[in-house]
Order: sequence, then structure tokens, then C-alpha cells
Amino acid sequence: MQTTIAPFKPVELKDKALINDFNHRFTPMSCEYSFANLFCWRELYRLSWTLHQDRLLIHDGVEGYTLMPLGPKPSPSELSQLSCSLIKAGMPGDLGLVPLDYAESHPELNHDYTLIEERDFADYLYRTEELVELKGKKLHKKRNLVSQFNRTYPDARVATMTGRVRALCLDFAERLYKGNATISQTTTEEHLALKEAFRHFDPLGLEGIAILVDEAVVAFAVFSPLNGSTHDIHFEKSDHRFKGVSQAINQETARHLTGKCTLVNREQDLGIPGLRKAKLSYAPARLYSTLTLKYLQE
Repeated sequence: MQTTIAPFKPVELKDKALINDFNHRFTPMSCEYSFANLFCWRELYRLSWTLHQDRLLIHDGVEGYTLMPLGPKPSPSELSQLSCSLIKAGMPGDLGLVPLDYAESHPELNHDYTLIEERDFADYLYRTEELVELKGKKLHKKRNLVSQFNRTYPDARVATMTGRVRALCLDFAERLYKGNATISQTTTEEHLALKEAFRHFDPLGLEGIAILVDEAVVAFAVFSPLNGSTHDIHFEKSDHRFKGVSQAINQETARHLTGKCTLVNREQDLGIPGLRKAKLSYAPARLYSTLTLKYLQE
């Protein structure tokens, strides 16, 4: 049975408590549910939200789908009814970020949808303690690079991202962006989202750390809780002239998060070959894979 969907509203800072409550109660694993991400990317992706049948609906106006509803797990028939209601409201009936295991448990989804696996949007999940310890053969090279950085820069220090350090990090990000030999649309959009994050850092509940050498920032990371067990790394930047600093900021971030979360979500690779290779090289505990459901209208 079709039901009327309340109008979708743009994401605003005042929505933080409501959206975070859904994230903590229903523990999504995709970084795209993070309130900080929704806010920082809201204009770039024309993101909006509404509540429907005790569930949170988030719509991506660029990709043209509504994310898998966040709330009590819907049945396939409820998803189909939702798609019909979305179409009735003048929106696409397609759904995104549908967990792969949900689809595997409900083969009847094929009756109403074409299922498309979105490997480029799989989230990389790591155990926090493993990113700190870097044990084993797979992470041997990472461990060596961190040791090399520490030996080369014995006076490097780790600082939390407050006040002056935060301002230094933003300046550092600006220099890295402008120093790119080629600036792609993806790079520009990420930089715009990063500036939104720094502009609203405290209201968004963001945290961050930086590594400084001679009081100059050489790497930083920005993160926030996604749910009760997982933190999401929104942005990570490093000066590659300092060998091993990329591995060092990764380890120091995990060290900072020890006791706060058991999993670290380092987000997606977006199909970028170099980024995929880098994320896989850290031996993720899990790739959180999702599907797009293209609604088959009668």
C-alpha cells in the first residue's frame, strides 16, 4: 500500500541530534550516513532528508536515489511500497546503499528491482588495534615506514586539532590543493567539503590530530563517530616529501581512537586505482559492500 511521504528537507546543523540518534540506534556501516559527511557534502550532492514510517530517508539528488532507510529493517515488500511512494512524490524510485547481505537474504528483490553491485562505494573497515600495532607480514612494510619516519624526524610531535593547530592544518590543506599538478572535479569537490568541515568543526562534533615537524604541519586527519563502535575518517592529508608520514598519521589516528571505537571506517576508494591499492594494502577487516536497486516500474 502506497503512503504519502513528507517533503524532503535540506540537511542543516540543527538536524545533527536527530540523524546521530538514528546512527547510534541502527548502526549503519556506510560513511554516507555520517552526519558530518551529509552536512559537508550537502550542496555538492543536493542531499535532503525526511522521516517516513519511523525511518530516516536520505535522498542524493545527484546520484538520483534514496539511501536504504535507516530504522527498523524493512521487508522487500515495504521497500517496493516505498519506491512507489517516492515516484508518487515525483522522485526516482531507486534505492542506494542497500547492504549486500540484505539482498542475499532476500532474493525476491529481483522481482521489483535490478540489483547493481557498487564496488567503488564499498567502505573499508579496519580494526582499530590492528592499525595501531601493524603486526604481521601483510603490514610489515607499513611498520618499517613508520619506524623510518620516527628515526628521521625524532622531534616530530602529535597535536590535537584545536585553535592554532587547526588553522595550520587548513593552510596546509590549501597548499596541497593548489600544488596539485592536475586538479580534477573529485579533488575540487573534496576540498570544498573539507573547507565546510573546518568552517563548522565544533558544531559538527569533529575531532582531529596533526603531525608537526619543526612546528609545521606535515599530516593531519579529521574524524567523528559513525555509530557506537565505529569512527569515520573524513579527511586525511599528508606531505609525501616526508617519507613514512602517511603511515604515521594513519597509526597515530588509530592510537588516538583506541578505547573510543573498535572499528575505523576509512571510507571508499571511488574506483580510483591508486586509492584502492592503498586501502587494500592495510588489510581491511571487512569490505562493506552495497547495492543500488533500480526500480522496475510497471
